[in-house]
Amino acid sequence: MIDNLLADETSGQISGQTSRSGYEDALRGIIGAAVLLVLIAGAEPLLFGAGFYETLKLHPFWIVILIASLQHGPGVGIASVALATFLMGWPDRFVGEDAAVYAARVAVLPLQWLVVALIVGLYSQRKILETEGLRAEVTRLEDVSDTLAAEIERMDSLVLDLERASAAKSGATTTQIIPDASETYTVLARALPDLAALAVARASELPATFEAASAALFDGPVALIAAAPGEDPLFIGSAPELGCSPEVMSASLGALLGHQDCDTVKLQDAGLDADGAARIVRKCAHVENGLTATVIFFAETPAEADAGAQRLDLIAEMARIAIDRVSLDLGLDKRAKKLSQKRG
Repeated sequence: MIDNLLADETSGQISGQTSRSGYEDALRGIIGAAVLLVLIAGAEPLLFGAGFYETLKLHPFWIVILIASLQHGPGVGIASVALATFLMGWPDRFVGEDAAVYAARVAVLPLQWLVVALIVGLYSQRKILETEGLRAEVTRLEDVSDTLAAEIERMDSLVLDLERASAAKSGATTTQIIPDASETYTVLARALPDLAALAVARASELPATFEAASAALFDGPVALIAAAPGEDPLFIGSAPELGCSPEVMSASLGALLGHQDCDTVKLQDAGLDADGAARIVRKCAHVENGLTATVIFFAETPAEADAGAQRLDLIAEMARIAIDRVSLDLGLDKRAKKLSQKRG
């Protein structure tokens, strides 16, 4: 499923880059070309005399049209040609000259401008789209970087709180919980490299890194479901034999979870033909609105599912960071934005 998403996204990733900044850039290009054309047209009668440009081999408007087409693409180039045609000053019609011959003679220079503007503009359009795509990607990566920095600070604070709690428990008279805490820290320490690999995984590495992290933290099956609103979910990991597709399982458990971020549910309560329970944690993406990373831990009893709550929350947070990072490659961000535009 990931391979299909990557193939679909790669084919349309550059061509789909349209933003408000692109329209503003085109508008600035049209305004700039108009100002230059008006200045050049006004300079002829003031500095050189009427009809001077007609005596030149190359009309000065060529410079403006070439620059506009090269920097802003064919749209701005054609707009510049239209304005240049209006300002160029049409030659006088000869006595007895046929109207069609006169029109053809007048149209020669504007047609030359139009052809060159199209050729140069279409050639530069690809570079312009690539530049806009790179700008959008830089902005997105900056957002991801800020998100990751915030997550690092949050995780540092969490580790500090756990260390303080452990130190406080070590001095208490009741020591029954200490062995369990020690075992938990051992598991977390063993799983830290896999969790770090999951957080920085690329799209193609996401299944392997998630399965490695879940195997280091849990003895039972764990599944990751990445979803954009209104789209089929992306299923990664493993689940017990439930007699239904991952999409049906995701919808059933998600409906039971409702608006909560985490819960432990019985599989039969979700309408699934299986015994056991599942601990569900849902994390919302920070970079792309509408995306969610839902991690499900399957256990034989609700008590066993609850016992893995802290570990599940940790791997879910790492999965959320990964989904934020690779949402563009998976095509999920584009789906969410399209749905948001349709609703708007």
